[in-house]
Formats: sequence, C-alpha cells, structure tokens
Amino acid sequence: MKQRMGLILLGLLALAVSVLIPVLREPLLLGYLGLKKTFGFLVDLLGISLIAFLVGAFLAPLEALGWWAGWYGEGVEEAEPTGFVERPVRDGQPIVRYIVYLDGIGQATYRYLPDVEEFLDRLEASLPRDMILIRGILPYSVLNLPLTEDRPFSWLWRIADSFQVSRYGSLVGTLTSFLINLRNVLIVTVSADGRYGPIYNRGMAQVIHDSLVDHDYKPGSGVPVTLVGFSGGGQIALGALPFLKRSLQASIEVISIAGVISGSVRILQAEHLYHLVGDRDPVERLGPIFFPRRWKWAFLSNWNRAKRVGKISFFCLGPVGHSGAGGAMDTQKTLPDGRTHLQQTLDLVSQIITDEIPLPEDDLSRQPSNYDRYWAADFNRPEHYPIEQDLSENYRPIAPWMGRLILPRPEQRSILRGGVWFEVHHTPEEFQDLVGKTIALRWSGDPQIQRYVRLVTRNVFLNDQAKYSSRQGNVHPTRLDRWRQVDPLESLAGARPNDDVIVLLRGVTVMESGLRIDREPVQITGRYYGLVTFRSRVGSSDQFRVVHLNQKTRQFDGDEETVRLPRVVSDKDGISNSSNQEIERSPLNSSGWFIYGAQDRGGLFTVQAIAPRALLRLQPDAIVPGRIPAYRYLKRESWNPSEVPKGTAKSVLLNPPPTTPQRTGNWEVGDRALILHTYGGIGGRKAEPPAKGPVYFGHFAYGVARVVREPLSDELCWDIRYYQVYTQNTDGLIAGVLHWSRFLGDRQFGWAGVRPTCDLLIKLDAFTEPFLTPDQRLCALDGLLRHLSIMTARYRTGDGTGGTYVGVANNCAQDSNQALYATIRALQFTVSANFDLREALSQEPGQGDRLKQLIKLGQSLKRQLLPFGAARADWQRNSEVLGLSLEDDPFENLFRGLISWRTIFPRVASDTIAH
Repeated sequence: MKQRMGLILLGLLALAVSVLIPVLREPLLLGYLGLKKTFGFLVDLLGISLIAFLVGAFLAPLEALGWWAGWYGEGVEEAEPTGFVERPVRDGQPIVRYIVYLDGIGQATYRYLPDVEEFLDRLEASLPRDMILIRGILPYSVLNLPLTEDRPFSWLWRIADSFQVSRYGSLVGTLTSFLINLRNVLIVTVSADGRYGPIYNRGMAQVIHDSLVDHDYKPGSGVPVTLVGFSGGGQIALGALPFLKRSLQASIEVISIAGVISGSVRILQAEHLYHLVGDRDPVERLGPIFFPRRWKWAFLSNWNRAKRVGKISFFCLGPVGHSGAGGAMDTQKTLPDGRTHLQQTLDLVSQIITDEIPLPEDDLSRQPSNYDRYWAADFNRPEHYPIEQDLSENYRPIAPWMGRLILPRPEQRSILRGGVWFEVHHTPEEFQDLVGKTIALRWSGDPQIQRYVRLVTRNVFLNDQAKYSSRQGNVHPTRLDRWRQVDPLESLAGARPNDDVIVLLRGVTVMESGLRIDREPVQITGRYYGLVTFRSRVGSSDQFRVVHLNQKTRQFDGDEETVRLPRVVSDKDGISNSSNQEIERSPLNSSGWFIYGAQDRGGLFTVQAIAPRALLRLQPDAIVPGRIPAYRYLKRESWNPSEVPKGTAKSVLLNPPPTTPQRTGNWEVGDRALILHTYGGIGGRKAEPPAKGPVYFGHFAYGVARVVREPLSDELCWDIRYYQVYTQNTDGLIAGVLHWSRFLGDRQFGWAGVRPTCDLLIKLDAFTEPFLTPDQRLCALDGLLRHLSIMTARYRTGDGTGGTYVGVANNCAQDSNQALYATIRALQFTVSANFDLREALSQEPGQGDRLKQLIKLGQSLKRQLLPFGAARADWQRNSEVLGLSLEDDPFENLFRGLISWRTIFPRVASDTIAH
C-alpha cells in the first residue's frame, strides 16, 4: 500500500513539474485536448467532480465556524436528540462507567447501518447493568444534526442515505455510500486540521458532554468514560478528548476500531488508547501516510511520544478489512477460529471495557535488583514475624493502627470497589478482635479525600522505558501493569513484587465493611520499639545482650535481654547499609538506641531498624545563636566531616530566641516543624558508582517532625515522617510518607548507617502553625503535605506509565518544590480573594502579624524558587503530566530547569529554602 501511494505521489509531482516547464506544457495540453475530444463527457464529469470536491473541502469547516460564531443561536444545546440509551437503567442503580459510541464516515442520520446496529445491540447486552452505552451521536456535525434534516442539500442526502441503507452493497448503494463517506472524510480532515480542528473538536466535545449530562452524568464525580470510535470516529473521539476531560474532570479512554487518526491529537491526555486494526484494512493505513506527525522521524509528536510511554495498545484483528464486506463488523465472514469478524470485534471491545482483556504477558526477565537480594533474607520478610506478639512493658507499639497492605487479585477489585486488603497487626484496645484478620481498607468518603483520590487515580500500562528499566534491575509496579483506575492505596500496595508494605494508619474509621482512612498510610519498619543500650555480642552470632532503660531511675540499669541484630545483605556493589560490628563501642551507645522490630517465630526480638536517642530527643548537642552565625553554620559547617565525623550524629539548635530554654528549645508537645532533608553519596573504599565522579547530586525531600512525649524515656522527642518524592529504584524504596524507621533507620533498606545525611527542622509559626477563625483552618504546612501526597502518589505509577525518571526539570528537588510553589500560590489566592478571612485574622491576637509574615515569606520563596521572575508553566497549573525523560520536549525541559535552577541541586535547594 505504501509503495502504491508513493508512486501516486511521485506521478503527481512529475505532472506538476511538467506543467511548470514550458517545453513540456504544450505536449500535455495537446494530450488533454485529445482526451477531451475522445472522452469529452467523462473528462467534463471528472472536472466538475474535482471542482465540487474542492468547493466542498473549502466549505467543510463552515458549520464549525458558524457554531463558534453563534450563527445558530444556542447551537448544540438546542440539538435533539443528544444521544439515547436502548437499555434502561434501574432506579437508584449507580453507574460505574459511561460508554459513548462514535460511528464511522458512513453515518448520515441517527440510524446506523445494519451491521453497526447489531454490533451495538450485542455490545450493550454484554455489558454489566451498571454501565451505560450511549448511541445516536453524529460525530460529523457540531450541531449533532443529520445530513438529511434542515440542510440546503438535505434532499440529496436523503436519497443517498436511502440507497445506502436499503441497497447496501449494490452498485448504486456503493456510489451513494461513497458520496456520504467523501463528505464525512472532509469533516475528519477538519478535525485533524491545526487551524479549524480546535473549534470543531470543541464543538464535538460539547455534544458528547451534553449527551452524558442528559443521561445523569455528574461532571466532577470521577465516573470514567470510554469513547468507542469506528473509522473516522476514532479521530473525532481523540480530538474532543482534551476538552471533554477538562469539563468532566474524569478519566477518559478511547477504543479505536479501524480508526484513522492524525498525529497531532493530544493523545497523552487520554488514560489509554486501544487501537484495533485488521491486516487487510487499507483505510486505516492512510493515517501513517498522510499525517506527517505519525511518521517515525517526528519522534516528538504526540502520537510517537504516546507510543513510547505506553499510552497505546495495538490489537491485530487478523485478515480483516475496514468496513462493509470483510470489514471489522462483517456478520458473515469468519476467521480461522470460527468467529465472525463482528464477533471478534465485539469480544475485544467488551473485554476492554470490562477489564477482562487477555493480553499477552511481557517478558520481564531481568537482572536481580537489590530488593531481590534483600528479600532472600528471612528477617526482611513479613512472615518471619508472627502477628501475635508476647512483649514485655519494655516495648511500645509504633502506632495504634498497624498492619500489612495486600494487593487484591484482579478479580477481587470489583468486590472491594476501591482500596486494598489490610492484614491487621495492631489496633487500639477496643478493636482487639480485629488483630490477625484481613479486612478491606478504603478511602474516606469525605469530598476532599475523594477529590484527591480521583486526581491521582490512573490506568497503569508499563511503557517500554519502564520495562527496560525493570529488566535492568529497578523495581517497578509490574503487578499493576494493564490495571485500570489504580487508586493511591493500590499503587502503594502494588509498588513491589511482594505484599510486604507495612504501614501505620491515620484517621481511621471502623465500619462493618472494613476500615476507612482520610490520610495516606505511613510506611514503617517493625511494629514495636524499645530503648536500649548494647552491652556485648553473644559469641560469634548476630545476637546481642542489651539493657533497657529503667523508667524509674532514667538510667540503663533495667531489664537485660538478648536480641537479634542480623547482618544485613550487601547490595550488588558490595555495600551494606548498616553494620552490627562493635555497635556497643559506638559513641552513640551511651545515650541509647531506639530499636524497632518484632519477635520472630522463636520469640527473639529482631532489630529491623534503629535510631540514636541523642538525635531524636530535644536536647541539642550545641547551640548557635544569631541569624548570621546560624546561616554560616549551615553553609560551611553542617556538611564538614570534621564537624560530624563518620559514625557519629550531632544535633544543633540554630538561631534560638533569647528566651529559649537551653535544653529543649522553644518547643511543646504537639508542635510541628518543617523538615528539609538532604543526603549525600556513599564514599570510602566501597564508594557507590555515582559518587565516584566529581559531582554527586544527592537527594532532597520535605517532611514533618512532631514533638511527642516519648513514654519509655518520658522526654520530648521527634516523631519524624518524610514525604519522599522518589523515583523507582533498585532498592524498592516507595514514594510516599515514610517514618524514620523506614527511610533512615531501616538497617537493610535505610540510609542512616551508610550515607551522610542532614535534616533541617524549621519552626516558623507563620508556616507551621494554623490560622484559626470560627469558620476556617488555614495552614501552610498542611497545604504542602497535601500537595506532596499528590506528587508522591503520581510518582508511584509514573502517571500511569509505570516509572518516573530524573531529569533537568523534573527530579526529587524540583518536584518537591513544585509542591511548595503550589502551596504558596493557593495560600496567596485564598488570602487575597477572601476579605472576610483577612478581617477575621487581623482581629485575632497575633494572627495578623503572622499573616503578614506568611505573605512576605511567600513572596520571598517565589523570588528564590523562580529567580528569573517567570513562573514555570507546569508549576503554575500543577501540571498533571510528569516529565518522564529529556526526550519529551527537550528544549522546554532545559528551559524549565534553568528557570528554577536553584532547585536542581538538592543541597542548593535545601540551603535556599532554609535561608
């Protein structure tokens, strides 16, 4: 086919050149006159047809332009009907999906050709009762107006349509069908045109939107929509998609049956495109020929980018043509497996919509990851620790609600209707009967929570880049591949190959159907913790004698016990994240360690994570008064090896107010601090490969620290949780909210024992404390944590691609600070747009001054984050598409990175925000 088209184009080019050259023009003219004399009637007919075609092509955009200009009054809002449903819905029946059918170029009225009618009837019968199929939309009219009604040539179209329907397949029927097809093909070209396309596609989006609303669709409800487009309907569906997605605020996927699609459609905004095409379909193959943006060299076009990121799934229909006899909806022709062409198309479309499509398994054989290595050790597996624990009073649970997330099987998702299974490990006293049970864990029904869930719920299709990365030994959510509507709980439970994500729950509501939560679970290591000092190793084993803190004497002269401090598995570079060698001689041992873990099946407490008490309690090792000396310390001393030698930790209080108590600072139980977390590279004799070069970027993240009274020591301590915007990696670290015990303290997966780390805990009342009025609570820190929760959930699925990657404009520091920027903008808008709020705050003692300080801080942060004064477009709108690689708009990515250059480097970002 491509060769034939190439010869035709070459012939046309040769003809054009011949007409322009005088020497060749005269023979051509003589030839034309000879043909006209011999075949005069046919030549005239062809000339008239060509003129008519050109006139029709010029007039094709007229209806859309007239609609846009308002020539038709209210336009599509007066069009009747706006789609209809054959199968009624039961009263009170919740609808879980809407399906809208857009027919091919043969459609002239609300009626369909017989084979299409049969396809739709059988498709509707195969769908569950909680799904609606809307038909009767004319994708070739922004007024949803048939060709046979209220048009200048409606009489001609009525004749053509009657022949097409009654004598389909005959010579006259074929000619009249060609006439209708030609007209609608011109409309498809309008949709694909860069000048008129946006207007036409906006009009069609309005038609589809009105049809959905007429059938009780509620924009903003999050109910997903599937657009099924046949032939030219595929282009119309994808053209209308961005406008429809914006108005409905829902996920939209497209099923293209032999669709002719341009390369300029915003396909990246679709949840997914399923493209069904037969081997004998000459029409669909016109798309890759006539639309340059589908050519391979246009590697930055929307179509080719969508292919690379896995947004398109191709299905071969076998020896199937386009339409009519032998086409995708032929009811007579059969395939080698005995099914008719129509039955095969019906099976595929139905299985895609109901999420039962039998897709081939990808070959994900890969190099072993560090996570695979660590999983081989028994102490890194959940089953090593019984749920029932018999611990003494020397231990406390990390949190009231704890347990293990279990990803449901695909067939169980319809039963859960959102959420995951939760193996209950610990509960408050009144719910002890739930311990050991596996129950449903879902999100709260609060509108704000549901909005967050809808915002980050994605169809997950691992793209080629994610599959390649997985084969190279990185941990991607392969268990979620080809899952639709993956919510944040599923993305957390399915981030690793095994169900080993242990979490604490917040905002828990107990219901008969299970548990509901209003905040993201916090990843933890271990379930219980104690406060001990190490005395000695037991022989040559990995067991140690420890002494617990005596709560009466406040000394380490309490109960003695033997615990297991296992030797961790080294990574693929031979680096161990922690060591148990001579821990009893550590300079941090005298003040004690918080040990996190649980009893193994033999009843021996196994230490899975560890934290130096000196670092978590509110008693600084040093105090640096004054703003200038404090900033100088941050810039010059905080990362100085001589200031904090390897194997030690130091807590420094910077710039305290003059009245600050010397031991605990100006802190009280319940106070919160913003954490700026930075870590560096692993050096030494076994330096990690990235740290061997001249520059190591490191890592940056935000977090929150809360002051609590720790019950074992009865002293003020930090409860630290990091909001880690973290890419897929070889260690299996999951983006999300991580407790100290998981991110830093975990002896196998954490970094405290192997990386230089600096946490800056900042208390600024204007940012960390809420503004309270009788009607509202406003807190900058809460806003930042909400935006970070959105960002981390998106990172877990790569916005549906299965992976995120570090780039110039998008990395841990850049995207974390995008969340900060979004927080600042939201706060400034709320305050500036609400006069009553400003008045109420100004009348509250102390709150007016704090509000002024917050506004000033916001202005300063904007200047620092965006020093060139121009806001990054993706930061302005909190873009819904993460930057996945440099090849996606490379110049734009570089420009974005330069605009926000201070947040490219983690250390620079930390110092800038702190300053």
